[in-house]
Amino acid sequence: MGMDIVKTRIEDLNGSVEVDSRMGEGAAFTIKLPLTLAILPSLLAEIDGDAYAIPIESVPEIVQSNAESVSTIGGRPCLRIRDRVVAMASLAEVYAWSNPPQNGRWQDDRDNLLVICGVDRREVALIIDHVLGEDDVVIKSLAENYQSVEGVSGASLLGDGRVSLIFDVNFLLDRALSGPPCGSDAARSTPPAGPRVS
Repeated sequence: MGMDIVKTRIEDLNGSVEVDSRMGEGAAFTIKLPLTLAILPSLLAEIDGDAYAIPIESVPEIVQSNAESVSTIGGRPCLRIRDRVVAMASLAEVYAWSNPPQNGRWQDDRDNLLVICGVDRREVALIIDHVLGEDDVVIKSLAENYQSVEGVSGASLLGDGRVSLIFDVNFLLDRALSGPPCGSDAARSTPPAGPRVS
């Protein structure tokens, strides 16, 4: 990639590039970006037609499962992955939004796609519809542009014009592992706690 492309991209983000060159010693490049700007390598997933971003460092793997690989432990569906068991969660039951997604739920009549999200040896298998790929997303503050939404660390504008919410993985794990089991009556009856932003 040429430096002119790098310079153009950085200036598009309201940043700057400084070059300090000394003969016989080499050159030092300093890139300055706004303090409010952060770029996060993410896995983009689609659930019920909406795009969501999951920090790639929290995604050890993506798996496809079927009815034979799922068992119920303590009323909670769990996925057997080689030598370990991972609790399953759907977006609609972890996030109590007023307009929850209708898709992204476990279906025992077909293969299901799941993203394994993990931090500090805690893992949960999030049911998704499609993987859109990996991308370096630019984090925008929801609090500054809309309002704070619990469990969402920010949002990003994708190349196709869609807004992608960025999951707070620690919140996702806390809710999925301590809340009502995925698919339970208690989970379905959880009252809406806030708006769905998409």
